[in-house]
Amino acid sequence: MNYITKGYEPEDALRYFEEISAIPRGSGNEGAVADYICRFAEERGLTYHRDKVHNVIVKKPGSKGCEHLPALMLQGHTDMVCVKLPGSSHDFTKDPLQLEIKDGWLTAKDTTLGADDGMACAYMLAFLAKEDYVHPPLECVFTSMEEIGLLGAMEIDASLLTARRMINMDGGASLEHESMVSCAGGQVYNFRRTPAWEKADGEAVRLTIDGLLGGHSAAVMHLGRGNGLKLMARILAAIAAKMPLSLASFTGGAKMNAIVSEAKAVAVVPVGKAAEAMELAKNLAEEIKAELSVSDPGFRFACEWAQADQVMTAEDSRALITFLQLLPNGVRAMSQEMEGLVVCSSNVGILAMDGDTIDICDCIRSSEDSLKVEISAEMETLAGLLGFEPVKGICFGGWKYDPSSKLRALCDRRFQEMFGRKMEFGATHGGLECGEFKAKIPDLDIMCVAPACKEAHTPEESMDLASFERIYNYLLAVFKDLCEEP
Repeated sequence: MNYITKGYEPEDALRYFEEISAIPRGSGNEGAVADYICRFAEERGLTYHRDKVHNVIVKKPGSKGCEHLPALMLQGHTDMVCVKLPGSSHDFTKDPLQLEIKDGWLTAKDTTLGADDGMACAYMLAFLAKEDYVHPPLECVFTSMEEIGLLGAMEIDASLLTARRMINMDGGASLEHESMVSCAGGQVYNFRRTPAWEKADGEAVRLTIDGLLGGHSAAVMHLGRGNGLKLMARILAAIAAKMPLSLASFTGGAKMNAIVSEAKAVAVVPVGKAAEAMELAKNLAEEIKAELSVSDPGFRFACEWAQADQVMTAEDSRALITFLQLLPNGVRAMSQEMEGLVVCSSNVGILAMDGDTIDICDCIRSSEDSLKVEISAEMETLAGLLGFEPVKGICFGGWKYDPSSKLRALCDRRFQEMFGRKMEFGATHGGLECGEFKAKIPDLDIMCVAPACKEAHTPEESMDLASFERIYNYLLAVFKDLCEEP
């Protein structure tokens, strides 16, 4: 194999990066790269464990004199996001990536590079193979399917791990001096009800909300953007307070983790009442537009005459509107330790009709497990009162900020000594694999480290080779520090 990074350092880690880049490893297709890692471990006489979803754990004893020290876990994921430029003939299921170097940055021709998270895999392989350095016992964890929901991390058998210190090396869009210190866990719910239907009797009106900014519920929840489903329920409730109302349809949202930007409903009111209903709706919509003038200046509302052959019964219609009105949505708690960090929130993400069944999907996020449990209980209580069945979906762990982290303090101190600046620490309301490991190992002390990468998940993804070398040397120094300050 010809290595385009030959002449760059660290030669060993870059060589492994190139070798795994030749192996297709899109999310859900990690079998071949897991085979590679297992062969690698066997050839070096290292203990390893592979599970049914192609997670691989490889262990290396501590260096001479350090064998007795507490283990350190290194962790990253093997899968990558597979995106290519229009017109590219690259086949992510069988073709190797075509790596290129541009102005000191490693990239791939017309495709994603997979530095997220191939760089972590390359580092771990290099540290497992390398002999001439000081280090505690290492437990290198290669997880699968991170990019499609932390699925590999969820399947890890934590009983196989002894480490209570972990360095996560997720190489997304980042700078080498930036590090995460907290992430949200989550619980997804589907609330279901099968309504009774009857022949429509009255005048039908179609109500439409659009123009809301929406956005990822983890990234922009703190901005207070309007949720189309909640706003539509508010308008429908205002009409229902003045006259009988039955729903012919009510839908909105496409993803459980996206704030709903559009919603539609068709409501039937008594004969002669449609004009009054539309006037009520328009007036309330004007008030909502004023309320959202900063967060959602593009908010639009429209109503018009419509046709409807059948409707939910008045009882079912009232239950749906009331449930959406009262279902918790938005920021629930802010951090008292990190300014601007959302600790707990929920997002009503989808309202759909699956056959004759109403299906509402909601995503709770919280870095505090107790708050996640509390809001889950509230939702289940509300569902029971209004005749909806709560169905628990995917659940992922959270990682609460630990102001007394010894590992973070040690890593920050070493970073300052080597690079003359402090690390910058941030937190996310999104989910990270760190949260899953923290949920499985509550006393785990976690630090996040990665070289400078940019444009993750796009064909412009690239990794700074000079930064890759600096972080490699930095990690070696951290390993030595851990042996001196266990």
